[in-house]
Amino acid sequence: MQKHLLLPLFLSIGLVLQGCGSDEAKPAETPPAKVSVLNLQPQAVNFSENLPARVQAFRTAEIRPQVGGIIEKVLFRQGSEVKAGQALYKINAETFQADVNSNRASLNKAEAEVVRLKVQLERYEQLLPSNAISKQEVSNAQAEYRQALADVAQMKALLTRQNLNLQYATVRAPISGRIGQSFVTEGALVSQGDANTMATVQQIDKVYVDVKQSIGEYERLQTALQSGELSANNEKTVRISNSHGQAYNVTAKMLFEDINVDPETGDVTIRIEVQNPERKLFPGMYVRVNIDRASVPQALLIPAQAVQRNINGEPQVYVINSKGAAEIRPIELGQQ
Repeated sequence: MQKHLLLPLFLSIGLVLQGCGSDEAKPAETPPAKVSVLNLQPQAVNFSENLPARVQAFRTAEIRPQVGGIIEKVLFRQGSEVKAGQALYKINAETFQADVNSNRASLNKAEAEVVRLKVQLERYEQLLPSNAISKQEVSNAQAEYRQALADVAQMKALLTRQNLNLQYATVRAPISGRIGQSFVTEGALVSQGDANTMATVQQIDKVYVDVKQSIGEYERLQTALQSGELSANNEKTVRISNSHGQAYNVTAKMLFEDINVDPETGDVTIRIEVQNPERKLFPGMYVRVNIDRASVPQALLIPAQAVQRNINGEPQVYVINSKGAAEIRPIELGQQ
């Protein structure tokens, strides 16, 4: 039903009081003042909050050397996009290559010794039934053969480790993303376990946006999501904009797996996952997040100045009734 609403600013002069009957001449009446009338129509309304937030990288990898040595080459351009497995640095590998070559030769020698001892053991075992050889000699041959097998296994493990060191001499990107400044140059000496990073790679084709919200608003948001009134995966529920209010053309969804409550402020940190294919959002950026907290499909919007309060503080408004007269009616206010 349509409602016609009078703005109360003019009510005091818009109503005319009739006095008691009198034979005396009446003064000229003040003409009724013009008042504004609003024709209210139900409409869908979303209630939202606009909150400050910070952008975080989706994944961050700090590049550190797994072997020590002299940096021979820096193989990337700072600020560029790199792929997982891409070579970033080349560490001098001469020592690692020499270790591999030496251990491979030792392994070949040990494998040849295994073959010799196996043939010897088989010959001893053939001679044992005729008592041409003692049981002790056979036992010794068996022990020597087993020891040779163990030596081969140990050398293979050592060779595997040395091959890994040789591979680690080429430092590669563990993830795909944008690589920042290189903190080492060609000719620098790096060591395994260095506390300082060589560079940092950040995945930003999608990012996190962390926003703080009061626990009360968070609970209302959860209620709206659980009732189906809002959707965490609906791009219209969450919108990201810059500090000037200009919206980014990105899709976002709220994550609720890791909710932290600040015991001092009672605020909840909500993490939002944002698709960022055009790399418009960077880690550390300040942004604004607009989060819908309720949706009313059939709402009547009333200007704040149209609402009055009675002596009990209850809200009321003037409404034009079916006879065209203004009458005051109590109302129940929703969200503002």
